[in-house]
Amino acid sequence: MTIESRLPAVLTAPLSRNVQLLLESQVPARLAWNDASGAPRVAPLCFRWTGTTLELSTFAGSRKLDELRDRDAVAVSIDTEDFPYRSLRIRGRVTIEAVKGLTSSYEQAARRYLGDGPAQDWCDRLAGANQALLIIHPTEASASDMWSAAYLTEPASARYQTPTLEERRGTSQWTRHPHRGD
Repeated sequence: MTIESRLPAVLTAPLSRNVQLLLESQVPARLAWNDASGAPRVAPLCFRWTGTTLELSTFAGSRKLDELRDRDAVAVSIDTEDFPYRSLRIRGRVTIEAVKGLTSSYEQAARRYLGDGPAQDWCDRLAGANQALLIIHPTEASASDMWSAAYLTEPASARYQTPTLEERRGTSQWTRHPHRGD
């Protein structure tokens, strides 16, 4: 099933260094969807970026396959676990393809996460398992990188007013804090 969509700017080449690092990372993609009752669900999955879609694999019989349908709206977060955080958030539509055996996307992601030898061992252990390929067609995306946030790159004097010596000695009131509104 083809879903026509224009790739969000943050996912268009050339990718920012932040987005590139996340798409090549070993952190899982966290897939979010609503189940049949409308309750939100989330699951971590390995992923592969194709340049236009995000591919996630799940095993046949998993609960998410009972709850997801082609063209359902989903959200994905790929984010670091260490502070200061980097994150990539994607919204889009999913298409689902049943696969006999492991998806090639899963095998490629396993190599990225584990390295060649361990990935081969892992995939060999899963021989006989069937998967489904979840293809996310991005319609919206945003990224953040705390390292490049303005409040980390500006000198403190540019962000906050520093009291003068007279103000510190109590001859006048401290200047108002410009960001708290006090």
